[in-house]
Amino acid sequence: MRNKLIWFGLLLSGALAAQPKAELSILLGGATYLGDLEVADRLPDLGLAKFSPGIQVGLPLGYTWQVRAGIQYASYAGSDANSTSAAFLARNFSFTGQLFEGQVNLRWEPFARRRFPVTGGYKNIISPYLFLGTGLTFHNHTTHYGNPGVDGFPDRIRRDMRAKASPALVLPFGGGIRVDLSKHVSLGLEVGARKLFTDHLDGVSFAGNASKDDWYLVGGLTLSYRWSKPDYDRDGFLDDVDRCPQQAGVDYTGGCPDADGDRIPDQEDQCPYQPGKPAALGCPDSDFDGVPDFRDDCPEIPGQASGRGCPDADGDGLVDDADLCPYCAGGSQLSGCPDADGDGVEDARDRCPNLPGLLEGEGCPYLDGDRDGVPDDTDECPTLAGPATLNGCPDTDGDGLPDSIDKCPELAGTLAAAGCPEVTEEVKGTLAFVAKAVQFETGSNRLKATSLVKLDTLVVILVDYPYLNLTIAGHTDSRGNDAANLRLSQARAKACYDYLLKQGVPAERMTHTGFGETRPPASNATEAGRRQNRRVAFELLVRQ
Repeated sequence: MRNKLIWFGLLLSGALAAQPKAELSILLGGATYLGDLEVADRLPDLGLAKFSPGIQVGLPLGYTWQVRAGIQYASYAGSDANSTSAAFLARNFSFTGQLFEGQVNLRWEPFARRRFPVTGGYKNIISPYLFLGTGLTFHNHTTHYGNPGVDGFPDRIRRDMRAKASPALVLPFGGGIRVDLSKHVSLGLEVGARKLFTDHLDGVSFAGNASKDDWYLVGGLTLSYRWSKPDYDRDGFLDDVDRCPQQAGVDYTGGCPDADGDRIPDQEDQCPYQPGKPAALGCPDSDFDGVPDFRDDCPEIPGQASGRGCPDADGDGLVDDADLCPYCAGGSQLSGCPDADGDGVEDARDRCPNLPGLLEGEGCPYLDGDRDGVPDDTDECPTLAGPATLNGCPDTDGDGLPDSIDKCPELAGTLAAAGCPEVTEEVKGTLAFVAKAVQFETGSNRLKATSLVKLDTLVVILVDYPYLNLTIAGHTDSRGNDAANLRLSQARAKACYDYLLKQGVPAERMTHTGFGETRPPASNATEAGRRQNRRVAFELLVRQ
C-alpha cells in the first residue's frame, strides 16, 4: 500500500510542476463511519469522528471548473456497545480501522469568475462549490466479533474473516464554501460523503447486512494556495493582460498609468498632467468642441476643427462670422454662399441653380418671364408658369392636359374624358339598367310609377358628377306611322326630362330628343326585338 501511495504522490507533484497555474489544498478535519455496526437509524455518530487529514492539487478548466486529485487519510471505529438496540447489544461486535483514499474529482465553483473582474485585477470573494469524482480506498481493520456462539453467526463470521475487500472503488461527492484571504490564499469548509462499493470496511458483511455497502463521511477546514501568473508592476493586472506591464496603472486603462485621472492612458494623452476630454486627446477643452484649448481660436464657443475651434455651421471652411451664408456650404469667392452651377450667381438668386447662365438672366442662359424654366421663345404660355412637358402651360390638376383644353382643370382626369374623371363601370351599368327599366303607359308618354324610382338614381349620379351633362333619347319600334312614332319618342324623352327637372336637375345640364324607329338595336321582326327597340336611352357627356 505504501508504494502505491508514494507513486500517487509523485503523479500529483508532477502535475503541479507542469502547470503555470494551479492550486494546492490541505484539509484538516474528521471522518466518521456508516455501516453494519450501530446504524439502526442509518445516521452516522459524529461523536465518534476521528482525525482525518488530506491534500489535493487542482488544475483549472476555465474560471468555474477545476480537476482535483488528492489523497486522504482516515481512522474510524464502531461498536455495538454504542447502540440502543437490544439485538446489537447482544451481538457485541466492535472494530477499528484506517484507510488511505486516492481520488480524482471535478469541482464546480459557479461564482469563481468574480475573482477576475472584467476591468482587470483580482477580487477576494466568498464562493460555494460542489464536487463529484471517483477513486480507490486502501483500508484495513481489526474486528472483534463478540459472541460467536449465537446461532447462525459462526459461519457468517468465518466468511467475513476470509473476505478480502481492499482496495475498493469509492465515489466521493459533496460541497463546500471558501473565503479568499488574499490573491493566493483561501480558507474554507468542505463536507463530503464517500460511497464505497464494498461492505467490508468494518469487516462485517455476511454477519450483518450484506445487501448494503458501507459509507464514510469526511469534513473539515481547508487551506488553499493558488499559483498565479506574474504581475511585474504589482497593479493587480497579470502581465499577459496588462497593457503596460512595466508601469503600475489603474483598472479603467487596462493597467496603464493615468497621472491626471482623466481616464485616458498617459501614453495616449497629449496633456498627461492636465485633465481633459477624449475628443481633445486628453487636453482641456472648455467649450467641449473637440479642439484643445491651446489650438482653439474660440475657446469659449463650440466650433469645428476646420475653423480652428470657431463655429462653421455649414462646414465650408469659412467661420460663421465671415460667412454670408453660414448654414449653406459655399466657396470663398461668393463669401461662403453656394453656387451649384458655378456661373457666379449664388444659388439663392439663381433661377437656374443647376444650369450655368447669365447674370441678366438671373442665372439662366435665357429669358423666362414666368420663371417656369421654359424659355420665353418656346413657351406657349409665357405669362403663366407651367411644366416643360406641356410647353410651359399650366396643368392645375396634374393630369397631363393643359388647363386651356382641360374640361375639368381642377379635377384630375383622362384624355378620353377631356381631362375629367371617367365614369365608373358601376355608373355605366346603372344607366343601362335605367334605360331598360323606364316604362310608359301603352301608346302614351305617361311614365309608370315604378319608373320614377329608377329616374331618381340619375339625379344622384348628376350630383356626384357635376362636370357631366345628360342626354335623353327616345326610341320606338316600327309598328305604326313613322311620324307618330317620332312624336311619341320625342314626347317620352321630354317626359323623362320634365321629371328630372322637377327633381332639381338644372335644365342646362340636360338635352332631350326622339329618333322614332330610325335607330333600332334589334330586329323588329320579333316581339323580343320590338320590346328592345322601345326604349329611352341615357348618356353622360362632359360639359362644354
